[in-house]
Amino acid sequence: MSEPKREHFPPTLNTWIGVQMGDGTMGRGAINRHVMEAYEEPLRIYFMGSSWRSLGEPHDIINGFLADRLDREEFFAKWQASGKRLRHWLINALHFYLKELWRREKRHDAARLDGAGDDNEERGIDDPGVLDCEVDRAWARALVAAACRDAQASCRADNLDEHWQLFMRHHLDGLPYRDCAAEFDVDPKRCAVMARTAANRFREALQQRLKQDGVGAEEIDEELMKLQEAIS
Repeated sequence: MSEPKREHFPPTLNTWIGVQMGDGTMGRGAINRHVMEAYEEPLRIYFMGSSWRSLGEPHDIINGFLADRLDREEFFAKWQASGKRLRHWLINALHFYLKELWRREKRHDAARLDGAGDDNEERGIDDPGVLDCEVDRAWARALVAAACRDAQASCRADNLDEHWQLFMRHHLDGLPYRDCAAEFDVDPKRCAVMARTAANRFREALQQRLKQDGVGAEEIDEELMKLQEAIS
């Protein structure tokens, strides 16, 4: 049995999801796979740093959230009507889910019920503006990590492993080209060319990941700048 083809993403994620929603069970499965691949890690990172952390293990909480919300037929239709970026819609939905878990926990704890006050006060619910910044940072880190994996695999497939290693030593570890050249036993000029080759693979991988998130071609450069700001 052949492997399923990787879904082709049109110019906007909104359009692609709309098409998939009209394709029944198979379409919903494609949407769910994309959401879990692209957003599970950012949601988990956000949860681990939030005021809700004591509710449970991050992996279990986020898997429970995705299983619950992605199973709702109206979930993505409501997102489309909201005008929000999908990652902001998901984090907003996660907050509602976490409040549901907390209230369920309260019902099993009479002592907490006796002293209950306003929900926002008790849980210290995060400010929406801060919330968006935090999830953007988590999403950016996850996106860059995924693009690194893609670029490394691309280099490996073309026997450019040394190019990738050199790129990482210079751009990630901050090693000057002259020291990279000595470490890899290559000419310094050749060293710079090799690093640029791998850097181009990384940029291409990052652009492809952004397109999958619904970023149009005319928005790529702006989004790349936002990514740099988010992870700096």
